[in-house]
Amino acid sequence: MDKETFCRAQPAAARILKQMLSVNRMAHAVLFWGPRGVPSSEAAELVTQALVCRNPDPDGFGCGKCLECRNAAEHRGIGVYWNSRLQKKNAAELQEQFSLTSEGSRVCVLENFDEATPQAANALLKFIEEPQPGITVILTAGERSAVLPTIESRCLCIQLRPMPEKDRAKALTQLPEDLRQAAASAGYGPEDFPEPDEFLERIMPAVKHYITLWDVPDGLLFLQLEVFPARAAQTTRTMVRLFFEALQWQVRQSELEAETKAMVFDALIQGVEAVKRTADPSLAIDQMASRIRKGINHDRT
Repeated sequence: MDKETFCRAQPAAARILKQMLSVNRMAHAVLFWGPRGVPSSEAAELVTQALVCRNPDPDGFGCGKCLECRNAAEHRGIGVYWNSRLQKKNAAELQEQFSLTSEGSRVCVLENFDEATPQAANALLKFIEEPQPGITVILTAGERSAVLPTIESRCLCIQLRPMPEKDRAKALTQLPEDLRQAAASAGYGPEDFPEPDEFLERIMPAVKHYITLWDVPDGLLFLQLEVFPARAAQTTRTMVRLFFEALQWQVRQSELEAETKAMVFDALIQGVEAVKRTADPSLAIDQMASRIRKGINHDRT
């Protein structure tokens, strides 16, 4: 997302950033937060480019063309540390990296910080509270309240607004028409479907097949061995979460009894929350499948 697009979509956030960048007085720690679908990564990229760019524009934003800007857009470069899921071991890793680069602007971006474990977040408390000169820490989170208060209180918090639901639905051109509204209602945008062919050709058929097996052990085996094998490349948190959402949509369209639907929805909501907390998304799949199987068989007894 370029500067102009961001400014149109997020005028309030853009105004705050311009006020700081134009006078070269960026806050030492910034928290971009907002629900699923907001451009938090894009905001972090724009600020990172602004801080490392050799030829910033009059508003202080990066030119987007120099080597430093191009590297920042790819989440790399000297003095740039980018982490999408913080673990405690990363605290020492990033501090070591910054100890080796002491000149120029340095940027540490930690995405999904509301999903970091308390141990990992606390390990970085001093680093965020008292950063070395020239270091800017950028955090992103879906829920501001889920960030440790000791961290949140030390950041400039900038809220990002989601795209209106009707606009998200129009933008989801890679999905079948009957699924667009459901995805938009759940807060998804085009960026949540980086591989639409994979989603349509693998995830949706898997959802339909799983429903025919979800009351027997073969249902879990199907998910474990064919859809989301442990540590496989396709077993990502994004794809598992989308599987849960697609399954919920499919169940909503079914003729199952209301009590069964409610039980499945509850298992899927817990599954989505588990995906946020665990580093192993296949574990969330196992827990979800076990809850649904037990719930369906219990209803039959």
